[in-house]
Amino acid sequence: MGVIWQKVWFDLWHNKMRTLLAVISIAVGVFAVGAIFGMNDQMLTAMDTSHRSDRPQHLTMYFNMPVDRDIVLALRKVPGVEDIESSNAVNIRYRFPGQENWHQGVMMMRDDYRNQKYQLLRLKAGAWPKGDGIAMEFMQADYYHVNLGDQVIFEIGKKEHALPVTGTIRHPFTPPPSLGYDLTFFFTDAAGMERFGLPQGKFTGMMARVTPYSLEHAKQVASDIKDRLATKDIGVASTQYQNPDKHWGRVFMDSFVLVLEVMAVVSLVLSTVLVLNTFMALITQQTNQIGMLKAVGGTSRTVIQIYLSGALVYGALALLISFPLGALTAFSVSQGFLALFNIPYEQFQISDKAIVFQLIAALVVPLLAALWPVLQGASISVREAMASYGLGGDFGMGRFDRLVERVGRHLLPSHYAAALANTFRRKGRLILTELVLVVAGAMFLMLMALNSSINATVDAELARRDYAVTVEFERIQRIDRAVPIAYELEEVEKAEMLFAHSVSILQQGQRTKEAGIASQLIGAPPEDPMYVPRIVAGRWIRPGDERVIVVNKEVADDNGLSIGDVVSLDLAELGRSDWEIIGLHKAIGTGEYSVNNVYAPRQAVLAATNRTGRGVAVLVKTRQHDDATIRAVADKLQALYAQRNMKVIAITTRPGDRTQMQMQFVIVVYMLLAMAILAALVGGIGQMGALSIGVIERTKEIGILRAVGARSGTIMRMFMLEGVLQGALSWLFALPISLVFAPLLGGNLGRIMFGANLEYQYDTQSAVLWLVVVLVIGALASIGPARSATKISVRQSLAYE
Repeated sequence: MGVIWQKVWFDLWHNKMRTLLAVISIAVGVFAVGAIFGMNDQMLTAMDTSHRSDRPQHLTMYFNMPVDRDIVLALRKVPGVEDIESSNAVNIRYRFPGQENWHQGVMMMRDDYRNQKYQLLRLKAGAWPKGDGIAMEFMQADYYHVNLGDQVIFEIGKKEHALPVTGTIRHPFTPPPSLGYDLTFFFTDAAGMERFGLPQGKFTGMMARVTPYSLEHAKQVASDIKDRLATKDIGVASTQYQNPDKHWGRVFMDSFVLVLEVMAVVSLVLSTVLVLNTFMALITQQTNQIGMLKAVGGTSRTVIQIYLSGALVYGALALLISFPLGALTAFSVSQGFLALFNIPYEQFQISDKAIVFQLIAALVVPLLAALWPVLQGASISVREAMASYGLGGDFGMGRFDRLVERVGRHLLPSHYAAALANTFRRKGRLILTELVLVVAGAMFLMLMALNSSINATVDAELARRDYAVTVEFERIQRIDRAVPIAYELEEVEKAEMLFAHSVSILQQGQRTKEAGIASQLIGAPPEDPMYVPRIVAGRWIRPGDERVIVVNKEVADDNGLSIGDVVSLDLAELGRSDWEIIGLHKAIGTGEYSVNNVYAPRQAVLAATNRTGRGVAVLVKTRQHDDATIRAVADKLQALYAQRNMKVIAITTRPGDRTQMQMQFVIVVYMLLAMAILAALVGGIGQMGALSIGVIERTKEIGILRAVGARSGTIMRMFMLEGVLQGALSWLFALPISLVFAPLLGGNLGRIMFGANLEYQYDTQSAVLWLVVVLVIGALASIGPARSATKISVRQSLAYE
């Protein structure tokens, strides 16, 4: 073994604490890079691979009424259509044996389960549905603990029918029940669908592919199909589009993945800062050794080789720790996320991209971080090295240093004044240590502000709703029948009915672009409305208004519509008429899979559609506003309408809406919060390392303090105060940074996830919490160095070189 490696191994072995801290500092950053880039690579690749294997359709249409098979198949003749597969889906109510409450579900059907064309359903267990036997979506069956042979009770007409579960099926477009989506999917055959009121040969929807594929072409073909159906007075309730190569979940994941990757790079940079800090301190401590090495014939190149070899060893040791942990974490988190999208992911894999990034992060980045202090140390001459106290050992020479000494001398006891001065002795090291803590603190405070803004946004949206329960009927109902039934409950304070129908907006005879899956015309009473969306331009409807509408701002922007424009509303079988735009609204939750609401005066809508005195949904305001009362009222309303043979297809409540809105963000917030905690861990490690090096550097000073009578408790408190001061100082910088950047983070994520800016709200309690956290981190990080300082005797300090 050469002299260089002997020196390297000597430093590594005889300074175990410094070696451990340096290795852990690098390992944290390398782990973050491996885990996050590995997770993102595996997750997005698996999503797209699974999506393509499911043979996705380019567009899905749901009709306003059951349509004959011949009419559906005839749509293959529309120019641009490659092929079509008909499908069925009807809303049902079900419950499990032993339960009293009914739940909402969907009964689905394919013409031929063994010869499917698009969006392939895969049999996971048992048999395909046939006759009385039904199948259940396998993820939901597992969640509700339903086994093959178990029975499910369905409400058919006014009777209850128990049907056995004979199979479980994977549906590729099923949201996870664990995230609050309680709409359960069941499957049956044509005979079984007839039992639920849909005659054989009738279909409620279709899936199609177009050729050649592009989103614009798919939308154009869909518009042509709607025109063809309109000639037969058949309306389209909604249309969904899919990219055949990109999983539909990318809408939610792409920006989230980008944020995570930025956080991974930040963690690596913080780890690099700690490496830089470590080598600055090491060169400072060993300046005399560098001088002696040069005095006996060593060159600058020799010095560089010694210390960069040490950095390489630190990185290799960190890689041994972080590589398996990063690979395991990437696979486990990917598996969990993919399960949310109903994608099985069982075979352990390691991302090639993550391997490359980890090798660079562990073996190249530490060398680059150590290069500057090593070059500085290698450039010191023998005379400078022997005469120097180390790099930056000039405290007390500047005005700031003298100010710190005066403040300490007049306001603090002598030992604590020394702690204040020691905090600023190595300003370069202090800045690097503080940088890590400041970034961690700013991340934490911004994420807490984001979480607070999410809650404020949800609260603001729900505050616009003067109702707690929405009841949607399968068919149009009489207002003078549906509303009085709601008032039969003493818990109900107010009820009103809305009319809603799918609509296409025509501009100069051409269908406009839809921003979501469909547009829906809602006839709302202008007198004392129970819901008014956020108006961003123009005004809301007023009593006395006739054919005026308020449209979604996104739709208006996409089609060049503005206030005062007159457009045609095509209601398919209910006719077509002209309306004037008087306002633009913006609601949270808009996007590719949302429904765009077009609001108009109810009486004008009913008159235009010849549906006077009718509606499809009842809004209910309860006297008590607690969650338990609202859910109880929802259950009672469902039972009341069922008794009157008024089929309810969906009941939503304010608590349920709140949960679903918040769940859009909760995963993002928790993942980013984990990154902030990781950064705080890096900061604590860096602070411990800096304080440990400070103890080594001040060994002789500690001996002098011992010689003049300083007790162990005094020395320990002096070093702990230094750690606490560093924590408090980082908080003072993190607070204003978070105040500046938190609105930007909330705005960007709000537009990504909600399709709207968040209602910004800073979380002042979290600011106080973070102050406590950094003070605790400072105290804990200083315990080890402080204890080692108390063990230094006068004799050891005098012998220290």
